[in-house]
Amino acid sequence: MTSMAGVRVEKREPARGAGLTLEEAITPESTGRLWGRLYLRCEGLPDAGPPFGLRSGTESYEACWTLHPGNPLPEGLTETEMPGGWYAVAIHEGAYDEIGRTLERLVEDWLPHSGFRRGDGPVAERYLNDPREAPEAELRTEVCLPVVPDPIE
Repeated sequence: MTSMAGVRVEKREPARGAGLTLEEAITPESTGRLWGRLYLRCEGLPDAGPPFGLRSGTESYEACWTLHPGNPLPEGLTETEMPGGWYAVAIHEGAYDEIGRTLERLVEDWLPHSGFRRGDGPVAERYLNDPREAPEAELRTEVCLPVVPDPIE
């Protein structure tokens, strides 16, 4: 899990993706199956950056393969976008089923003292290495929380 001292705030450009939406409860097993289906459909496609997940609360999750602007959308996938804008970014190291704890610490420990407040849009998870190649303990994920400056009153 990440240290909250390593949080950085940065502006991100939108990222185009080909996605699959989870049609069942969000669990480590269901998201793992979703990513497996996405990897099979995108096999052989060039990537334009790390794959990303979009999480909207506890109800919605989408797995996305980052596409170059000119690449066609693979059959059976929907066009999606990681919104551009300002994000608080923390690095999560380790198992994917623990990402929620990193997000919780980002929201509960870092955000109240940061000078920012929660922005609109989904939380993005950018997967920096491949779980088919890296041991679970070495997995690295950027947890990207949309933020806006908190006005001084």
